[in-house]
Amino acid sequence: MSNSGRNEGSEPTASGRRWRAGAAAGFVAGAVMGVVLHGALGLMPTIGALVGVETALAGWLVHLFNSALFGAFFVAVFDRPFFAEMRGDVGGCLSLGVVHSALLGVLTGGLLLPAAIAIEGATSLPVPTLPFPGLTASFEFGVVIAVAHLAYGVVLGRAFAAFTLAEGAIGWLPIDPANR
Repeated sequence: MSNSGRNEGSEPTASGRRWRAGAAAGFVAGAVMGVVLHGALGLMPTIGALVGVETALAGWLVHLFNSALFGAFFVAVFDRPFFAEMRGDVGGCLSLGVVHSALLGVLTGGLLLPAAIAIEGATSLPVPTLPFPGLTASFEFGVVIAVAHLAYGVVLGRAFAAFTLAEGAIGWLPIDPANR
């Protein structure tokens, strides 16, 4: 049986702490992204519909679960020696978060979302329109999605830094820097 992420005692290893920090940072970033998506587009019921339950609550649950998963994926991608120097300061974590969210936007919008729509039997994404229906609606939808992903990346990077770096600490966040 593997003892991955833990040493002989009950304290997790640095790698295990980074995995938890990535998932927690992804959850926090997902909450911010969700506010943008739901506030601007009312998109949470549409996200819930991807799992067969077209409600805002289902959409939030799916979105936050996926956000935490993508936060852990952030660690899987960037917890490599090549990125160690960037992960070592807040600015580097912010940069990695933004790159990660841009790649996620392409992956989810270009592959996962169309696949989920096809599995559900829909022919297209029900793109909600903002106050200007017509030609500008698709552009506005894309801008809101881009802004939401940018917010996810910035918050993911900042929260990951707060959870893992002593100099990245946020004063009001109740985490002991010695236990990072």
